[in-house]
Amino acid sequence: MTNENIKYDEDAIEELYQRNLTDACKRLASLDVAEGREPHIKGLNGWVYEQTIHYCLYQELRLLGLSPTVKDQVPLYGRVKIDLLVDRVAIEIKARGSFGDDDAEKYRRYRSKVEEKKWIYLYLTRCETYKPYRIATENVFNKERAFFLDTRGDWKRFIVTIKEIVE
Repeated sequence: MTNENIKYDEDAIEELYQRNLTDACKRLASLDVAEGREPHIKGLNGWVYEQTIHYCLYQELRLLGLSPTVKDQVPLYGRVKIDLLVDRVAIEIKARGSFGDDDAEKYRRYRSKVEEKKWIYLYLTRCETYKPYRIATENVFNKERAFFLDTRGDWKRFIVTIKEIVE
């Protein structure tokens, strides 16, 4: 896969995310009931980031001539949901990386359930600056299935990985 086959890179995704997050906040503030107050909603950043990744990933796959089924918030078990399911690729998406030592263990449990369904579990985050969390995530998902968009080239590696699975 050459560079001309990739529509986005880490910088373009970040710019698209920031632009749409700003737009989402302005639009929510424009609601009559908001009276111009900008939202401070837990999860809004994450939702906009998930939608950004969904959009960019779908565009990339179409460019490659692929049209897999793509679904948001797919139930895994109980109240646990997979952020994005692309055919049989279950993707955990985080706008801000891990938030504690418990995340690795949580993802280990989720991975077991994902694999019971014969899905392949991938992790994608906008950034992970705390090295111990980054290493823990790579250990849970395996280094080849963990993608950090603060690392140049990881978007392309992410697309190549999904392409190889869904083809």
